[in-house]
Amino acid sequence: MKILVADDERDIADAIGIILKFNNFESDVVYDGTSAYSKANENVYDCIVLDIMMPGMDGIDVLKKLRDANNNTPVLMLTAKSQVADKVNGLNMGADDYLTKPFNKDEFIARINVLLRRSKTYNSNTLSCGNIVLDTEALKISNGETSLRLAGKEVELLEYLIHNKGKSISAEKLIEKIWRDEGGDSNTVTLYIGYLRNKLKSVKASVKIVSDKEYEYCLQETE
Repeated sequence: MKILVADDERDIADAIGIILKFNNFESDVVYDGTSAYSKANENVYDCIVLDIMMPGMDGIDVLKKLRDANNNTPVLMLTAKSQVADKVNGLNMGADDYLTKPFNKDEFIARINVLLRRSKTYNSNTLSCGNIVLDTEALKISNGETSLRLAGKEVELLEYLIHNKGKSISAEKLIEKIWRDEGGDSNTVTLYIGYLRNKLKSVKASVKIVSDKEYEYCLQETE
């Protein structure tokens, strides 16, 4: 699991990074809102921790831009006790939770774990991308005229690619998210990517899976 941390107080940001590492999370740590927004657009994160008061672009602005861009990564906002209005504003803009500084490290990790579990539970049964609709319950993709059944892992893989459309995702990340403890490797990912590519072609999808680098994959709309 990888988490983005953004806080202009470097000591706090670095301490959060250490806490996450101690609890077996990977993290990227940045110190301003502009860098946070860039990182969130360029990479795939399982959760984002945003301080509200940051230079350049504050946490509320970062959150709004992410949600406007259909980035639904869970967001935990960090606030000071005096920022009650900002807490409300953040929640209205799409924040998933907030935590008041200073905070207990165990509570922080507990909040992160809750958000990660919640993000798995609240996913919609149908996802649209380009001209296709993925039905995760019926295990099929459709272009409105033609439907095609998918295997369980194909559904999970395509669902994850749709959620991260336009981002390059490594085979290692896909193994972590899709195969978890089932023993998948880069060859397994390559095999299933091939299956999906063929099925997307079969339904004349307006999206395709491209390989930017070896063992990195990105779902893009065709021109």
